[in-house]
Amino acid sequence: MQVTLKKGGYSAVIDEQGAELISLSDGKHEYIWSGSAWNRHAPVLFPFVCNTLSKKYTVNGKEYSLNNHGFARDSRFTAASVADDRAEMLLCDSADSLAVFPYHFELRVRYTLQDDHSLLTEFIVKNTDDKPLPFYVGGHPAFKVPFESEPDSSYEDHRIVYEKPETIVQHLKDGDNTVLDNADSVDVTHELFRNDVFMKEKPASSYVAIESKKTGRRITVKFDNSGVIAVWSAYKPDADFICLEPWAQTPVYDGGTEELTKMANTNILAPGKVFTFSYTIML
Repeated sequence: MQVTLKKGGYSAVIDEQGAELISLSDGKHEYIWSGSAWNRHAPVLFPFVCNTLSKKYTVNGKEYSLNNHGFARDSRFTAASVADDRAEMLLCDSADSLAVFPYHFELRVRYTLQDDHSLLTEFIVKNTDDKPLPFYVGGHPAFKVPFESEPDSSYEDHRIVYEKPETIVQHLKDGDNTVLDNADSVDVTHELFRNDVFMKEKPASSYVAIESKKTGRRITVKFDNSGVIAVWSAYKPDADFICLEPWAQTPVYDGGTEELTKMANTNILAPGKVFTFSYTIML
């Protein structure tokens, strides 16, 4: 089932499968990407962001395996509440989830179309277990580039813009690659994503945007800058999209242990407690 939210001529469509945002429109143009270079739109990342190198991890010495970014994006949520401009999708632990992630939990993904036509996305994690819950959570929205509202533009007519100057370095096997050196923007090219994702932990910026160099039009993602902001696209010539990804913390592959409870950046939530992480898309 799909849920449609509407407010002031804007609309958003959320699919119960993965609680995924599959459409965000101003009534004339679509901004969420849908195409063949990548088969997602805006997946929910939980209980992992990224993965370990082996695709396996342990809990108290017992080995488990999770797909990249966890299982939420491939799970069917329930529409817990729906209003004209707001929907809350719910995923609880199940026999299937317990087989790969041995914890009881509730994950709520709440979408709200706001008065300024922005879309607020909230991830609300509750520990329903009797032991601490370790997890990672984040968003992965993909936006059409070039913008549908600018049909005469190309992919390369855009740039990534941060609120403040950032230094972003990719640490690769054959050396470091500097994406930004105390700068607030980088031009979009397919070569920009040759080395996969680039990310900034605890950035100075509280937003990042995709901006048209021709017109100045932007799609902006605001986020809690105590976490991570990542930028990614498929390294393919037909990949006419860019993902702006807010994550609550540095992802799973931290170069240390594969014991989940001991990973340096794991969010540990006490029994009965609730954790909330959010981001806002502004058109």
